Amino acid sequence: MNRVPDPDRTAAGASPTTFDPLQGPLDPRTIISAYHVDLRYGNHYALRDVNLQVANGEFIFVVGPSGAGKSSLLRLLTMDEFPTEGRVIVGRFVSSRMKRSRIPLLRREIGVIFQDFRLLEDRDVFDNVAFAQMVVGVGSAEIKRNVTRVLNWVGLYHKRKQKVITLSGGEQQRVAIARAIVNSPKILLADEPTGNLDPEVSQEVIDLLFRINNAGTAVIMCTHDHIMVRQYGERVVKLEEGRITADVQRYRPQVSRKEKAVAEKAYRPHEEGAQRRQPESWERAVLDVDGGEEG
Repeated sequence: MNRVPDPDRTAAGASPTTFDPLQGPLDPRTIISAYHVDLRYGNHYALRDVNLQVANGEFIFVVGPSGAGKSSLLRLLTMDEFPTEGRVIVGRFVSSRMKRSRIPLLRREIGVIFQDFRLLEDRDVFDNVAFAQMVVGVGSAEIKRNVTRVLNWVGLYHKRKQKVITLSGGEQQRVAIARAIVNSPKILLADEPTGNLDPEVSQEVIDLLFRINNAGTAVIMCTHDHIMVRQYGERVVKLEEGRITADVQRYRPQVSRKEKAVAEKAYRPHEEGAQRRQPESWERAVLDVDGGEEG
């Protein structure tokens, strides 16, 4: 077995990670890895030579203009798509050796949240969350316990019998979050989860995502919201034309007084987790998260 240092982890200042070319990273902290990944449709590259490692429990913002490859990256992590070249490793699952029959096992370890919620509009809140348990064969008594737990956690147990179509956009997104975490995933992927929400409701969603992260789940969030990234970014990965052009750890830019006032008004941190997201030791890095983005 050949074991070589992972240069990306070493360059980022972390302790060197050994890598087995067949099995993937041998560092137990690494839960997601992409090595020299291309995703191509004909002559068009959705992703090109992407290298990325995500440690267990990290919170990462993925930014970039429309068409940069953000959603393509998430589809590779859920193995809705497979790399044209390279290898994606999610937990114990390796893309190059993945059988279709094993994809449901992978999906049990990943929760996904979308901008458009993707709820069952003819069902009530309880049934929407319970559906994620039913498809993996959980018993009815355990479903009731788990759904009750997560609906209490997102503050919607009192609306458990309401049809989701009667809820506000923010409430529907909280139902979607409850559905995504009811199976206790190790990884949560959020694709523009605040894209259809106003700033106050977006704050509630972001606070929930940080609470999930504080509990130990790795969170990868794609967003166009520059204010949010500037206010809360812990690690920011920027995609442009399918390539990673920046990967900044514990990002905190130098912002103008006016910009800071706008950010604080839009995203006022709740008490829980506020110090964790804004410690004195944050580096003051400069990263153009706005460059060329729409929205």
